[in-house]
Amino acid sequence: MNYFVIHSGQDLEKYVMPLIEEWSARFERHKFTILNGTSEEWEGDAVAKIRQSNKVIIIIGANTSKSANVDKEIDFAIKADKVIYVYKLNEAYEVNKKLAASASNTETKAGTADGEIVLAHKKNRIIAADKKKMGKMLAGDNKSIWEDLSSSDVDNESKLMEQYKMFVQTSEDLVKRKQSVNSFYITLNSIILSAIITVLCATNDLPMLWGKVNFSFLLTLFTGFIGVVVCFSWISLLNSYADLNASKMDIIQCIEERMALNLYSTEWTILSSRLANRRYKSFSKKERFVAYLFGVLYVLTIIAGLIISFA
Repeated sequence: MNYFVIHSGQDLEKYVMPLIEEWSARFERHKFTILNGTSEEWEGDAVAKIRQSNKVIIIIGANTSKSANVDKEIDFAIKADKVIYVYKLNEAYEVNKKLAASASNTETKAGTADGEIVLAHKKNRIIAADKKKMGKMLAGDNKSIWEDLSSSDVDNESKLMEQYKMFVQTSEDLVKRKQSVNSFYITLNSIILSAIITVLCATNDLPMLWGKVNFSFLLTLFTGFIGVVVCFSWISLLNSYADLNASKMDIIQCIEERMALNLYSTEWTILSSRLANRRYKSFSKKERFVAYLFGVLYVLTIIAGLIISFA
């Protein structure tokens, strides 16, 4: 399990590092990432490493709520839909406004650990914990995925490697299926847009209904509505593929922790260093952008149909 640790620089040496050393010693499979907020590449590095992490830990000190960098990292974590553990060094310390705003007006319920409070924020879970609860949660993270994976024959290295290869292949197949889906939706949307444009161009050749409404407007409205529904379906499917692939990557990285090389984790580390201060944009985001673009085009064509039909 890979954690990104958000903290105030003033707490680093005295409080944060001792905590990280304690947690690392207790949970050997966990990795805790800490950035230097004074480096020029800090912001782009933070975005990449937060995306790379499985969960985020925010350590609240006396001056954390006043840190602009902490606010930015919290914003990155919320946008990346990460599970966030909030650890207060003192109960009286104030949390950042960005974090409080995210957790406000949400359903509060009991968590899985004793005394744990879960604040739901869309896909996020923001969990407040003291030292004892944090230890329980880290211990739970330490064994959850591997315990679900493990079988009576888990020590058989040849079988483990074979299953690992098969599972990596399913991830690659998922990407290929997603590419096929994208090709299908791009073709379908191109046909729908072509039909709308054809109808608009033939406005003067189509009859008037009830003496007032041009038939082309009704066709444009109906076809545009279908196009918008298709775009929503496309975006929903892309989100499902992204969630499924993210789950597969968590499992792959968990297996790699028991193997000779951590290939995927290392790939992310190298990618983060190459990005420098640039923000990493996933393929899923770019694909969703195309779907949104088609949706905007449908809205514009409907507006154009209104203007032409009633002008």
